[in-house]
Amino acid sequence: MIRRGVALIAAALVLSAGVIGVQLASGGADFVPQRPADPCQDRGRPAPTDLEGLAEAVVLTGIDEAACKLGVTRERLLLALPSREDRAELAQELGTDEEGLAQATKDGLLAGIDRLEKAGQLPKASALLPSIADQLGISTGLVGLIPDGLVDNLLPTADLLRRSIEKVDVNAVLADFDDRKALESTLRDALFKAAIEEAKARIAGALPDSLQGLIG
Repeated sequence: MIRRGVALIAAALVLSAGVIGVQLASGGADFVPQRPADPCQDRGRPAPTDLEGLAEAVVLTGIDEAACKLGVTRERLLLALPSREDRAELAQELGTDEEGLAQATKDGLLAGIDRLEKAGQLPKASALLPSIADQLGISTGLVGLIPDGLVDNLLPTADLLRRSIEKVDVNAVLADFDDRKALESTLRDALFKAAIEEAKARIAGALPDSLQGLIG
């Protein structure tokens, strides 16, 4: 019985060695762990087609920009930002403080807009208007009557996003987070909300008093 057990173990070892040999012959020895992507390089994300997708693109690209400016990987920054303890550790490592990291994140978002604009990935406001008309309190029937040129001149996309980011309190967003996915979605939602408020204020400001009721 003992000999049979030894024979089975030996057979298993031989089979394992054979599998490893096949993997090595197929180039398995060349395997190396995938390196984190360079945050300073464009990742070639698809162009957004609505405001929510645009806000997400700004956040994703902005975190890349922040990581690039700080000299760390995107993954390192994303893992550190949601945790106060990890933020403090990273800040000390980089010779700054938590407010410095928050400011770097905000600056990264602004730089992300520049990167998207340079890549031609900022849709015009007229293309975004139908998807956000409800949030703006504009009826879909009215949307079709507004000339695209008027919307684009009133709401230049890059300028609208920059003003919206200035309204976002990144320090407040970073508080009490322990999930990096929640951090990204919360930044996206904060930017989306600020963009809606900015767009609504601009449209309302451009309308005569008799038409103010058209904006919810």
